[in-house]
Amino acid sequence: MKNSKLSEENPVTEKRKNAILRHVKKLQEEKPANQKLIMNKILRQVIKLQRESEEKGKLEAMKELEEEKERVMVKKFLEEVLIEKEKKLERDNRFREENQLMKKLYPNAFRLSKHISQLFDRDSSDSYSPEKFQRVKSFAKIAIDVFNQRQAIKYSVVDVIRASSHMDTGRMVNLTFTAKPDDSEDEDVKTFGANIHYGFNKPFRVTHVAYSST
Repeated sequence: MKNSKLSEENPVTEKRKNAILRHVKKLQEEKPANQKLIMNKILRQVIKLQRESEEKGKLEAMKELEEEKERVMVKKFLEEVLIEKEKKLERDNRFREENQLMKKLYPNAFRLSKHISQLFDRDSSDSYSPEKFQRVKSFAKIAIDVFNQRQAIKYSVVDVIRASSHMDTGRMVNLTFTAKPDDSEDEDVKTFGANIHYGFNKPFRVTHVAYSST
């Protein structure tokens, strides 16, 4: 019963074992003069059997390694999906909080429309065209120019973090961006918040720009 099971699982190994058994039986029946030749045959079969066993072990080890790699990759993918969901939830909550704050600071901005559209989010997985990024960065430059007029230290825009807009008597753009003093190191980068109002036949008007804690 055991030999039958081995034959089903690995016929090559079973064949080797049967050959060795035949040689051993023949060795017992042969004269001493022929026993050395038969012993060599048995030795060759044993060596082949050992090599096949080693190769099988290597293949099984490689298979287990590949399966482990696959499990690690799946686990990592699921963790990344969960992290991205948490980030999205955090961004959505932050966006709602900012909207509520803007509603308190500028109640008239919500008089005609309560819809706020997100123009840009640096931490979002969404893709934005270079043209859109340059547009929101130009808003940040307008805001920092107004900020520079009020003090001696001059700042330059480094990056835009978030930008959203809503309709009022024109369009109001809400910005969060980073800037640093001219001729300074990167560690001097500060975060700013700003609001810009503009409309048809109306110039850009910075209604708010200051250091921000967010």
